[in-house]
Amino acid sequence: MTCAQVRDYLQTQGLKLPVQELQMAMLATQSVLELAQAEIDLSVLWYEENGFSLAEKFNLNTNALRQTHPADLFTSKDNIAYTLRQLYLVLDSVASRHHNDTFALYLYEGNDEAGELFRLLARGCQLPAILKCDQQQINQYLFARTAITGWLNQVNDVQSWLNDGSLSGKQNSASQLAVPVSGDQGQILGVLYAAHQQPDAITDTELIEWIALAMVATPLLYNLHDAVAHIKG
Repeated sequence: MTCAQVRDYLQTQGLKLPVQELQMAMLATQSVLELAQAEIDLSVLWYEENGFSLAEKFNLNTNALRQTHPADLFTSKDNIAYTLRQLYLVLDSVASRHHNDTFALYLYEGNDEAGELFRLLARGCQLPAILKCDQQQINQYLFARTAITGWLNQVNDVQSWLNDGSLSGKQNSASQLAVPVSGDQGQILGVLYAAHQQPDAITDTELIEWIALAMVATPLLYNLHDAVAHIKG
């Protein structure tokens, strides 16, 4: 991504962050995506919850889930298991550096009414596997709000948002961040979510790294959308 594109993203989101630092964070993120190696229990990645199976979402059998051999992440569309493993490793890397209590990556499927979010990866407090982005959910879940509006949302004091009605429902984290993963035309492909139990815990450095991850992950989210579309026919 060029300097102009990064600058345009920051300007669109109303963020005053150093362009060069964001570009450097993107390079580091891409390196982790391509090079990180670790074994992850299949149950961590391929969860089943309340009747929803992530493996069934992508029409994958047990053998396919174990096909985590290296591939070119940014061009390959037939190795979903490897793609999700690498995404989990980079999510875990960022969250570990910044001591996030919770993180998640959602795939967003929009329609003319209320789109739906499908949880791809997560760690920490329990988050919905599937979330229809109607008004009630938008009021409760920051990542649903980001999916519908396309705006990055950062809340440093969740309690104050609850007090003035900007958020509602049960909240497990005092600091929350939701970053859109956007396509070339501004369409929302997914949402990154990160949270801390303490208020005022999100630093500019952390913000830069999550934004960098959202930008680098864009082609991977395109591939996952293509995989789902192919299954639907």
